[in-house]
Formats: sequence, C-alpha cells, structure tokens
Amino acid sequence: MKTIIKTSLILFFILTLTDFGIETISNKGEVKAAEKSVLADLPPVLHGLGWIEGHFVTNSLEAFQYNYNRGFRVFEVDLNMTSDNVLVARHDWTRIHYRWLGQDVPPGTTSGVPLTLDKVMSLKIHGKYHPISWQQLLDLMRNYTDIYFVTDTKETDERSIRKTFSYLVNATKKVDPKLLDRIIPQIYNPAMLTYINSYHHFNNIIYTLYLHKNNFPNPSELAEFCVRNHVTAVTAPSFRLTKEMRETLHENNIILYTHTIDKPEVAAVYKEKGIGIYTDYLYYDGKNFIAP
Repeated sequence: MKTIIKTSLILFFILTLTDFGIETISNKGEVKAAEKSVLADLPPVLHGLGWIEGHFVTNSLEAFQYNYNRGFRVFEVDLNMTSDNVLVARHDWTRIHYRWLGQDVPPGTTSGVPLTLDKVMSLKIHGKYHPISWQQLLDLMRNYTDIYFVTDTKETDERSIRKTFSYLVNATKKVDPKLLDRIIPQIYNPAMLTYINSYHHFNNIIYTLYLHKNNFPNPSELAEFCVRNHVTAVTAPSFRLTKEMRETLHENNIILYTHTIDKPEVAAVYKEKGIGIYTDYLYYDGKNFIAP
C-alpha cells in the first residue's frame, strides 16, 4: 500500500505543470521544477544591440558596451554570413545599409553580396564604431555572464538557415557549450525550428511573425504549435496583437512581445497588458521606461 501511495505521489509531481513547463525528476530522484525563462519577466529586448549617440541598429561593440552599462541584458543582434563563411553582426549587405552605417561601398561591391570577414572588420561604423564577429560575441558572453543574445538571422531558405546555425552551434561549442543556454534563436516559420533543432535544442525560442503576410497563423494554430514545440515566446507587430491572440497565447503560458517601441507611454501600456517590447533604447528600471 505504501508503495502504491509513493508511486502515485511521484506521478502527481511529474504531471504537475509549472508556470513555464513541466516539472521533472533529477538524477537523484527529487522533483525539479523547469527553469524559468529569462523572458518571463518581460525584460526589454534591445534591437540591433541598441542606440548609441543618435545611431540605431549599428550592431557594434560600442553600442553593446554603452547599453550594457545602462542596464540592458537581453540583446537582439542581426547576423549574416560573410563571403568566406564567417558569421558577423550585420543587418544586410545592401547599398542602403552601407549608407545607414555611414560606410562607403567598397569599389566593385555588388549590392546584396557579402564581403569577406577582413573587409567587414576593416570598415568602421559611422567612422568610429567597431563591427563584431560571432567569435567576439562569444567572448562578450564569457566576460558578461548575465547577457543573452536573441538572433535575427533574416534568411528563410533551408540552405541558408542550416549554414548559419551549423556555424553558430559548432563555433559556440568550441568556446563553451554552456553559452548555448544564453542564445535565443528567432524563427520565422515552423520549418525553421526543425532545421535548428537538428543542430541544437535551445532553451528558449522566439517565433517572430513579422515576415508572415497572407499566411498569418490564427491564434489557436499559433498556440498549438508553440506548446507542442516548446516555443517560449511570440513576437508580433503591434497591429497583430488582437484581443484573441493575447488571450489565447497567455492562456497557454506563451510569452508575448511586440516591436519596435520607443515611446515610454506606449511601452507602459504594453507592460500593463503583459506584453514585452523590443526597443532601440527604452530601459525598464522596475517602475518606468527610461530613454537615454
């Protein structure tokens, strides 16, 4: 009888849901709650490593350092492969983006075609900021043990996704496999998650919906996919945040974010609704959103 009671209690604890997952039993037999996501308290996600001296989305070393010192800990970073197959922090290779970064387009460069790593690293951003490679981002993670990077890898075709995440995972494992726990990939469609999972199952995944146009998922389909595939959060443009979507995702313990919000009063309204923000510069001090 005691054995049956003991077994029943163990099964009860295994099946008990926590706020963000299912409790598990450790190797020693005791019940262990699933780890709380870093996104659970809705920290602002800083867009493109953040604002610096009037410049946005520089993905630069100086932007990271400035915004870390302001208190940010979750950074979205744009990532692209160079022509010699190295991952770097850069939004894209268009002529418009060169101008955005205050860079001259190198002679003979075709718009949209990647540069070599050496060439990328030699081009200062706005004449004074430094580009960052994935290796340097890993060095930052080793030196700043409380930071998280949210990836924005842009590409949606299978070949490019696999190339990027194969590189990302293997390079990270060579430095320190534990750093993968602080990397949060954004996926753009369900298939992308399958590709990423073939290299590593990340602790947190964000499904960002900005690339969805006519094939936008309904709230029930979205929630079902996220629950079934252990997707932590959904990020959606503000006009997509219908009452049905908010309620359906929150009922299923899926964290919800929107982007890009830079007005404190607007950010406060979303916070009140239980929605986090991506931002260029708004820091949340526990009471208020603060601009630089």
